[in-house]
Order: sequence, then C-alpha cells, then structure tokens
Amino acid sequence: MALFLLYDHNNTNPDPDKDQRGCYKRGMIVQVLDDTHHDGNLVANSIQPPWILVRVTGVTLDQVLKYMQPQLADTPNPDGVYPVVRRRLYRVLVDTIPASIRNQIIANRYVEVTLSQVRNYIENLKTGVTGD
Repeated sequence: MALFLLYDHNNTNPDPDKDQRGCYKRGMIVQVLDDTHHDGNLVANSIQPPWILVRVTGVTLDQVLKYMQPQLADTPNPDGVYPVVRRRLYRVLVDTIPASIRNQIIANRYVEVTLSQVRNYIENLKTGVTGD
C-alpha cells in the first residue's frame, strides 16, 4: 500500500510562471509515502487541513512514485538542464471522482481506495490524458 498526500487548495503567485512552476494546485500530490510510514493525526490535528490523505491499496511505493514527477520543459536551457515548468506532472481530479469516494473525503479528509478505482481520475497535465 501507499499513502498519497493531496493538496486541496489552490496556491497562487502573481507571477504566472512562478504560479505554475512553484505553487501546488488542488489535487496535486504533495508526497507519496510507503504504507509503513506513520500517517498519525495528519488530518485530525488541523482545523482546516489543506490536504487529503489517500491510502492506495494493492500497490507498492515504487509503482506510484511517478506521480511525484515535476513537469519539465521539452527543450533544455543553455546549460543542458530541462527546467521545471509545473510543480507536478500529475494531479487528481478531485471534483470528478465518484460521489461515494468524494463524500468520504469531505467527511474525513481521508479515503482508502485501490489504484484502479482512482486511476481514471489522475490526469497527466502535459498531455491531458487520464488513466495512464
């Protein structure tokens, strides 16, 4: 199993480049942790928690680490480095997930799902494709 820590607000910056490159947006995965990591009272200790804790069963940490990747530019800069274009390449489309899962999130800020239950609600922000 793996734990996803999803951001549930839209951070903003007046500079559009910094806004896209450095600010977490709703549904972006902030952290992916192995199930053995202590999740404690991460959600319970916050009055208005800016995150959602998602326990994904039936997967290993290695299988879901790809969701932590930033989106990189298509071409390198003069130093040969591909600059970060967006904080994360993937995000969870929280508003479109099934009502039964969304209601658990609203009530508890926590949900336990399988990857197949939510795969079609994870969007690649570069391609716009879900479910990859």
